[in-house]
Amino acid sequence: MLRTISTVLLTVLSTSLTSDLFAQGCATPGDTWWQRDRLPQVPTGLTNIGLVQGLDEGESIGVVFEMPANMAPQLITQVVVPWGAPGGVPGFVAALDVEVYDGVQFTGGQLNMGTRVFSLTQNLNANMQVTTTNLNVLDTSTYNIVVGTAPANGTPFRRRFAICFRTDINSHPTGSCQTGWPANYFTDATGFSITCDPQVTPPQTSIMEYRDSCGGAYRGWHDVTTATAQGVPVCPFYIRGIWPIRCCSRDAFPASYTTFGSGCAGTMPVSTLQPLALPRIGTTMNVIVNNLPDNLCFWLTGYSNTTSPLGPLPYDMGGIGAAGCNLLISPDAPQLLIANNNVVLTSLTLPNDAGFIGVSIYQQALVGDSVFNALGAVASDAATLLIGQ
Repeated sequence: MLRTISTVLLTVLSTSLTSDLFAQGCATPGDTWWQRDRLPQVPTGLTNIGLVQGLDEGESIGVVFEMPANMAPQLITQVVVPWGAPGGVPGFVAALDVEVYDGVQFTGGQLNMGTRVFSLTQNLNANMQVTTTNLNVLDTSTYNIVVGTAPANGTPFRRRFAICFRTDINSHPTGSCQTGWPANYFTDATGFSITCDPQVTPPQTSIMEYRDSCGGAYRGWHDVTTATAQGVPVCPFYIRGIWPIRCCSRDAFPASYTTFGSGCAGTMPVSTLQPLALPRIGTTMNVIVNNLPDNLCFWLTGYSNTTSPLGPLPYDMGGIGAAGCNLLISPDAPQLLIANNNVVLTSLTLPNDAGFIGVSIYQQALVGDSVFNALGAVASDAATLLIGQ
């Protein structure tokens, strides 16, 4: 519950970040760093912040991020949340839920959070342990949190996602809903104003879910620039600035072409599959197949490497005259290819459709080798195509 206007000086006050602030930045080189607040990426020494003491257990804050139009869906690998105390005092702890939403939409003053794709409490029965006065970091790289799959929406159209934090337990010894919680979230802005300056508190950036009174009903998610508490505008009287919520991400479905199974040799060494590019939507995927003694092969493209019309995979080809060889993919789309000098170039056109991003396809060749065994064929290596953008 936000305090009433008469206690605003306790609600928004100036304090400092101490020099023991966790170093910021993405743990994995190449990950994308997301930040909308104006604090240094790596604060050093004392840094002024605005502490908001009126947010209670069960209430939430978040920051909305906008994705470039051509950006692939992203895997959230790290999240950062601010937690502070007056004077920068360290050591007060809390337990927070981490919530991630995809497809956030703004229409005028209305906020639609889209789909909640992750909750640390709901999905993993866990919470994030935070301490004052820090930008607390959580590695989420193993949680499979994917954003950017929802279509663009709102006015103007954007692809948006939100990183949010809900207070499960605030263990500050003097805090309560009635009096406020001295250990709490903070923003990047200090001081007092009688107007909600869009340069200090930009619209469609910082959001919150709160109650008007202790034990009252939650009011749902609101943009802090349009929200009110007991009829009083939240900005600037209770909150100014941007929550220093940050995150890191990487492509959720990076294009790849990976050999996963070995073929069998015949009169020539094992045929291998050599991609000329990675499989991406809107492109033609070319693969070289070598070591083709009869200058032909059945080129197989399939949608599974575990089951097939012949039964479970791998399928032992010994029973059909190719001892020591295995069919490793489902032969859903066979194609006869004629080679030259024991090599052939294959092609697969991938639609320019975002719905194919993250789809896996499998390839293998049945290699003509008429003099080697009863079947007159051996098998190449097999590969997985993971389609990316």
